Amino acid sequence: MAGISSVGGTGSNAIETSYIQMYKSGFMQQFQQFDTKLANYFDIQSQAGEFEYYDRIGLADELVEVNTRYHDNPQSEISHDRRRLGLRDFEQGKYMEPKDLFRLAEDPSNAYVTALRAAAHRKMDDIVINRIFDVANVGKKGESTVSFVGSTTDKITVGALSSGNARPITTAGKYTLTAGDVEGIDIDCSFDYTTTGTDSGITLNKLKAARFTMERLEAVSEDEVLDCWITSDQARQLLAIDEVINSDYATRKALAEGSATTFMNFRFRRSERLLGSGTASDPRQCIVAKKNSMIVGYSKNLTFDMWRDTAKRNIPYMYLFVGMDAVRMWGESTCRINCLDS
Repeated sequence: MAGISSVGGTGSNAIETSYIQMYKSGFMQQFQQFDTKLANYFDIQSQAGEFEYYDRIGLADELVEVNTRYHDNPQSEISHDRRRLGLRDFEQGKYMEPKDLFRLAEDPSNAYVTALRAAAHRKMDDIVINRIFDVANVGKKGESTVSFVGSTTDKITVGALSSGNARPITTAGKYTLTAGDVEGIDIDCSFDYTTTGTDSGITLNKLKAARFTMERLEAVSEDEVLDCWITSDQARQLLAIDEVINSDYATRKALAEGSATTFMNFRFRRSERLLGSGTASDPRQCIVAKKNSMIVGYSKNLTFDMWRDTAKRNIPYMYLFVGMDAVRMWGESTCRINCLDS
């Protein structure tokens, strides 16, 4: 396991590090993510079949004025489409040598279960992180795809399927509209409202672009709190923004607390597993999304079992399984903010 010294042995011999001769009791867990950072913040559904289909209902046509008598009934062609969610299976396990159990001061099984659960939670988050900006299968049987919008230098890019209704977004000013079966919102790494920007980390202008674009698309209300997932690099960058750390602008004293948890109706959440390496050629892909942005489907949510393997001298084996996948549902409430790490 990465980060663990090999002094006490590696692989099947790693348990040697926990012998009584070295530790009186207990087990120290390696620093790692123990709970989900993203998966539980989206719409979670239980799924029995290989594929499930989730329907979306579009806008009704505008009302028409009645100016004649005995006229035909109006008919609104309300759009109706669906998205397909499949399932993938993931598993992991751990053998325990009986002789090791007798030589240990404490039964290690609970610590091993905790480590396996942590690995499962990381996998669950990785699925969400990889799916939220991925293609979505659409159509009656999921035979077509909708892509997430790409970046345009120094622009807010919006996919044509997310162009909006009351004030539709077009290619003008700081906006670029991408035609075709494309949805979502992308804030370029170099975006700036006032000048031709250069690649940067998270900025006040990028946060404004994400929030106000969603408001223009009527995907969020002006007082709605949005979740924004960032890494520790972006968290540190936020503490360099005067408006974030100055109590005249923010209700919570971010500098005193050492982190910016809320600002401008964003709730900042942390994950070090976000896509991108944080460079100009591969920016960090921070996520702004509502609960309805994605559906996370489970067939089994972290099933744990334990048995003895007769093929290996009947030694105990711990087994963990999860079946899940995710699909983006609404591009209008899903935004990617591209950032440099620093």
